[in-house]
Amino acid sequence: MKRNLIGILSLVVMAVLISATGASAQSYAKADVPFAFTVGSALMPAGTYEVKNAGASAIVIQNDETSAAAMSNAGREQPRHTGAKLVFHRVGNTYFLAEVWRSSSAEGMIIPTSKQEKELDKELRASNSPSGPEDVIVALN
Repeated sequence: MKRNLIGILSLVVMAVLISATGASAQSYAKADVPFAFTVGSALMPAGTYEVKNAGASAIVIQNDETSAAAMSNAGREQPRHTGAKLVFHRVGNTYFLAEVWRSSSAEGMIIPTSKQEKELDKELRASNSPSGPEDVIVALN
């Protein structure tokens, strides 16, 4: 009896946590990303993406067509005079999601540089690559 009660309580707590997490994921906006890119360790295909706020220090980005999704930690940044956009770092031929901005009056979300991005940048610098990393901007819808 005691064992069943603990199991039931555990399921109830998990259900509450899952529903609370889902309810807190608020949509930022959508963007049409014309290239494959990396978020953390997840490779995302080109497509239309919805960006959601997943708590105080995380974002979720989900492909509308394939439902592929990735979650990443993100630090908040004070509002800047900028439009609604996604900022990617292009290192060689690889794109990494770096920033999410809803508008000039809203906080931005800055995604920490991944280990993969750092290593790729280091390799390109060591090979004396003519072009360093550059920012690529995609407007939010």
